Amino acid sequence: MLAAVVWTGCAHQPQVRPASIVVACADANFYVDHLRWKTWGARVATAAGTAHQNDCKPNCAAGHFRTFPLTVRLSRVVTCVGRRREFARIAWSGGATGTETLPCSFLGLKP
Repeated sequence: MLAAVVWTGCAHQPQVRPASIVVACADANFYVDHLRWKTWGARVATAAGTAHQNDCKPNCAAGHFRTFPLTVRLSRVVTCVGRRREFARIAWSGGATGTETLPCSFLGLKP
């Protein structure tokens, strides 16, 4: 039996069904918390949560975070470290929409 697929993301900590995910790795100006996982499978995971996004006005340091409901979908399972299978792609929709795919050069970093 294969181990569960994990999400490592910005924290480089393998997790199954994390409570939160930072989407903007460089500055954490966009993250989702209070995640409620609907599915966590071998190919796809989906959750609903609360997004926190900095408006960066007049700049990110002085900006304000707005919150809104968001749906997250993890996909594109890759093997970057040993035999660890992890989701490399995150897509989000709701008050904001987008996708990001993390390359193995990023996912392969060790904490």
